[in-house]
Amino acid sequence: MNQSAGEAMAIELPSMSRRKLLLGLGAASAAAAVTIAPDALGAAVGQAPGISGDQAENPELIAAYQKFNDACAQLEEVQDALQWLADEWRHQWPLAPEELLLGANAQDGRYTMPAERDIIGRYLVRDTSGLTKRLAAKFRRENRKTCFVIRTADEERELLKRWTRSTPTGRTEKALARNRAYRIKSIRECEFRIQLADRYEAETTRLRGVSGADAARLRVREADILLRKAADEVSKCQACTVAGLAMKADALTVTAGALTKIAKFDESPLGQIARFIESVAEVAGRALA
Repeated sequence: MNQSAGEAMAIELPSMSRRKLLLGLGAASAAAAVTIAPDALGAAVGQAPGISGDQAENPELIAAYQKFNDACAQLEEVQDALQWLADEWRHQWPLAPEELLLGANAQDGRYTMPAERDIIGRYLVRDTSGLTKRLAAKFRRENRKTCFVIRTADEERELLKRWTRSTPTGRTEKALARNRAYRIKSIRECEFRIQLADRYEAETTRLRGVSGADAARLRVREADILLRKAADEVSKCQACTVAGLAMKADALTVTAGALTKIAKFDESPLGQIARFIESVAEVAGRALA
């Protein structure tokens, strides 16, 4: 999957009550051409051309936002199911053997190598107190919980090939003997890690299958794609009222929320756009409060 379950679950959805409110306001506007917060609208946008206080909301926008609302509800449902599955299988999910652990703090996304994850693909932050084979006591005290990069069986097999093909060298007989012994030791350790990795990977694959985790993650991914398409439809519709602007802001929050947070303090045009989006959302929210 291109997008992990953890990423999908990180989407900040507008609340159900807010979505229902916006739909209700938009539908009322389209049906009766009623005024939606005219005083607030005038103060917020200065009666800008094309957005008047007594204008009915665009029916196409209301229909698109209804689809977006339904997509939000569907994503929330499959996310809840995925979370339940993770809780249900948490105690059966094995931790990677200590011999397979590499760099710490992988939950920061600092590594390109695979990190240890739970049954639904989230970073697995584990207790370090019992990891005494390779971690110093000082490190364990300062990092009581962390996520590790892990060695895989395929990577270890490649490493084993390099060790078996290598030829020890040394300027003296003592150095040559030391390097030969190190090569033999490294080969044995590599073979042992391959056995550990094979068993670990087989068990995690089995548990993902019997639990239905892979299928559940796929449902989240599909619902996420559907939601983004629905949000894109909302973005293409013209808004005529403050409620309509709020609808578009909600949809944009889903698809570009992370980007706008990152770009908020950027001095480039992207930062300017991010700040404008935030301002529109804030003004629309206050007008409807």
